[in-house]
Formats: sequence, structure tokens, C-alpha cells
Amino acid sequence: MNRNQIIITALLLLFSSLSFAAVELEIEEDHDDVMHAVEQGLIQPYSSLQETVARQLHGRIIKVELEEDDGIWVYELKLLAPDNRIIRVEYEAKSLSMIEIKGRGLENIIKVEQ
Repeated sequence: MNRNQIIITALLLLFSSLSFAAVELEIEEDHDDVMHAVEQGLIQPYSSLQETVARQLHGRIIKVELEEDDGIWVYELKLLAPDNRIIRVEYEAKSLSMIEIKGRGLENIIKVEQ
């Protein structure tokens, strides 16, 4: 098993008991850095991210990347919209606050809070 496979396997076990079968997961950081950030509470689990996305957006997560830049961990997502468009979304991994969303027809993607 190579280094990337070990990292992905460990994170799948760590982040969620939910199925990742249809989601591509990429970790571009060192495994030890990721584990340390999780232990320090700098990264929310993937299951929490899924819940946040389901509350805020219409669509299905098809790709997740986890990156660290200048001490800030970011989940970068690709969503498949109900009409099969690809939407790109970034969430700050600690607070799960949306940083950026890109794509066409976003008015049909963003759920309106009532």
C-alpha cells in the first residue's frame, strides 16, 4: 500500500462511518499534519461537512480535497447539481463556513433558509 492509499484509508476511517463510494477524496498534505490538525480540532469530520452541505446546497458531493494554506485548512468540493452542472465550493475546515462558491445557476443551488 503506498503513502497516499494509507492516508486516504486512515482518513476514511477517521472522518466518517458514512459511505464514500461515490466521492473522490484527495489529501494534498502530509498524513502527520492532517492527523495533528484533526487532534487539535482544526478540521471538522467529513460527516459534519456532509450535513452542512445538505443544509445549505442542492446537489451531491462528488469530489473532496483537503488542503492547508497558511495555517488554514480548507475543504474544496465539487458538487453535482440536480441538473448535472458542476459547482465548486470551498469550506473552512474548522468552522465549516462557506468561503467561496462558483458555478452557473447558483440561485438554484443555494437553499433559502426559512
